[in-house]
Amino acid sequence: MTKQNMIIPTIGAVVLAGFIAACTGGGGGGTISPPPPSSPTPTSSPVLSGTMQVATGGTVGSFTYSPAANATVVFSCGCSTQAGTATADGSGAFTLVAASTPMPASPNPTYTIVPGRNYVVVATSGSGAEGWTAQFAGRIPSHNQSLGANTSDVYTAAVSLYVFNNSGSGPTGFDDWNFNALAAWYTQLNTAPNGAETKLLNDIAAQSVANKTLYPGAPSWDPAHSSNATIKADLASVKTSGDATIPTPCPGGEANCTGTPTP
Repeated sequence: MTKQNMIIPTIGAVVLAGFIAACTGGGGGGTISPPPPSSPTPTSSPVLSGTMQVATGGTVGSFTYSPAANATVVFSCGCSTQAGTATADGSGAFTLVAASTPMPASPNPTYTIVPGRNYVVVATSGSGAEGWTAQFAGRIPSHNQSLGANTSDVYTAAVSLYVFNNSGSGPTGFDDWNFNALAAWYTQLNTAPNGAETKLLNDIAAQSVANKTLYPGAPSWDPAHSSNATIKADLASVKTSGDATIPTPCPGGEANCTGTPTP
């Protein structure tokens, strides 16, 4: 199992603070090597973007959705006690900028997206329903990676919730997973989910319809956040369900990930 849940600020202390907030360092496939001296330094990816929606009903094969209009968006590499924030527009479209307002406001003044890392993205609608997805941040926009068509759905929620629930704390967090493996499992969930996976998918939709949080546990950036026991139990069942395509963190952490997306 290999790995490659997720732009650079200005200078001086702001750079240092921002990089600490977003877990500075190589990710998404180990240490990011600098380009050859004869090559121009790639411009860091200015944004991550996509569209968020929330489930409004249905079961596997027939889920329905509505845009996460004007939803609050939080995103994190899972490797610090802060996350970045944004707001979706009326269609659910979001843009995660290079240095965003952090949640909570301290210890760092900004949250910085670091190329080569995985980010879990969560949109919460005004009614409390959530949409979840994950993205990989490349050094340039064309290297960014997303699940499926870059629109959140029940399946992207299942993948990102699984990563959230099975990531250890520490300096790498969600970056211990090969994004290519996450994308492969997303495809498997869409085509042939097993029994435990089907229950998880259906429960994600049902909990969304009930405007309940999907978090299986409180995140480090919001320790007072409520959690969902149904989703947590489903995720535990999926982990032992025997699906060979279910991803696992890279053995030994992100430094040992190979065959990952190009930063």
